[in-house]
Amino acid sequence: MTIWPSTHALRRLLGPAILALLSLPVSAMNDGAAGPWAGFPRTRPTTRYESDPGADPGYHFGVTKAFSPYQDPDKTVAQRLPSPLDDPDFSSYNLIVVISKTDDNPDDDHFWGPQQTLRVYQRGKGLIYYWLVSTGMPGHETASGYFTPKAFSSRHWSSEYDAPMLWAVFFHGGAALHSSLDRGSIADMGKAAESHGCVHEEDYRAEEMFHLVGRSGYGLVDQISERTGRPTGRQVSGYKTLIIVGPTTRWDNGQPQPLNATLKWEDPATAGSPDTAADGDYSSSSAGATQVAPAGKSDDY
Repeated sequence: MTIWPSTHALRRLLGPAILALLSLPVSAMNDGAAGPWAGFPRTRPTTRYESDPGADPGYHFGVTKAFSPYQDPDKTVAQRLPSPLDDPDFSSYNLIVVISKTDDNPDDDHFWGPQQTLRVYQRGKGLIYYWLVSTGMPGHETASGYFTPKAFSSRHWSSEYDAPMLWAVFFHGGAALHSSLDRGSIADMGKAAESHGCVHEEDYRAEEMFHLVGRSGYGLVDQISERTGRPTGRQVSGYKTLIIVGPTTRWDNGQPQPLNATLKWEDPATAGSPDTAADGDYSSSSAGATQVAPAGKSDDY
C-alpha cells in the first residue's frame, strides 16, 4: 500500500522544486518521462474528492501567497457584478464559480465581467475570491455553459501534452480547472487565452479551488441544463458546486439587474479512467454515477 504525504507535506517537500521548475522553459518542463518531473507523484481522476491523495480535511482556506508575477485583480470590480447566489434556481449549490472568457459587453449590462477572470461565490458569504485565469486559445476554446465537477486529480499528468495539471477539477470532458506553473502563462493570466481548453489558475489558487469544490458538500442538487442554465426538473447526486463559463445564456434570462455594490469580500477561513481529450486526458463518460439522474441522463450529455 502506498503511503501518500499530506498536502502541506507535499508543499514543503515540493515547493523548492516547483519554484525551480518555474524558471525552466516549457519545452524542458514537458519532458515527463526523464525530465525534471521524473518521479513526481501522479494521480488519476477520481469522482470523489476524498479518494484523491491530495484531499485534506484540515486544509485552511484563505489563500494569499502567489507565484510571481501573479497578482489578484481589484475585487471591487467583481463586487459590482451580478451574483448567481441571488438566483433561487441555484439554491441547492453551496459554491458557484463564474468564469468570463471575453471582455465585458456594455450592451449586456456588464454581466460577465472582464475577460479571463474568475469569481468564486460561497453561500452564506457572497463573493469570496476574484482571480485572473487563462482559458482556451482560438481553436481550443473552453466550452461555455453551466457545469458541475466530474472528477478530481491533484497530481494529474496530461499524456496528450506531456505536462503537469496540478489540482485538476474536471468539469467538461477533458477540460479542467488546474494549476499553471509556467511563468509566461502566469504573466498572461487576465490578458490572453492560451490553454488547450482548460482553465489555468495560479498554483496556490488552483489548490484552494480544489479544496473549495471538494468540500462544498455532496448530495442531491437540482440538475441545471448546461445550455440554458435552467433546472431540468431532475435531481442528481453530486458536489454542490456550479461552474459557469461565459459568455453563455444569462442566468437572469437577460433581465437587467441592479449593480451589486454592497457585497463585501470575505475570507473563507473566517466564516475514473483517462483518455486523450482537450487539456485534461479525461473523458466525462468515465466519471461514474455522480451526474446521472434517477430517471436517466440529461440531454446535455
